[in-house]
Amino acid sequence: MTELSKNLQHIRAARGLRQQDVADGLGINRATYANYEAGQRSPNHVMLMKLAALFQVHVDDLLGFRPDESHLLPEEISLLERFRRLPVAKRAFFSRWVDFELQDNPNIDKKEPPFSSK
Repeated sequence: MTELSKNLQHIRAARGLRQQDVADGLGINRATYANYEAGQRSPNHVMLMKLAALFQVHVDDLLGFRPDESHLLPEEISLLERFRRLPVAKRAFFSRWVDFELQDNPNIDKKEPPFSSK
């Protein structure tokens, strides 16, 4: 099983989709998509872009390429993945809220571990 096939399974399951749902969204047979998840067939670059668009992720996420996120904690990666699944308007709201919280609390201890129970 390839990194791509594992990621396809994980992302699809996280979104509560069936293989048939994804295949329908891509305009392909379910068997073709099932082969992508099984690692028996690889999508071409056009299909990779369609998969990324359907799942609302980057192609790098599908391929498992994350050079800039290697320093993140698992909780931070989870938060980032959930943030990326939000509609654009909700992302903007969340970003404004974070900015507000940071302005409202200028003395935040930068050494405090993320997601502390304070």
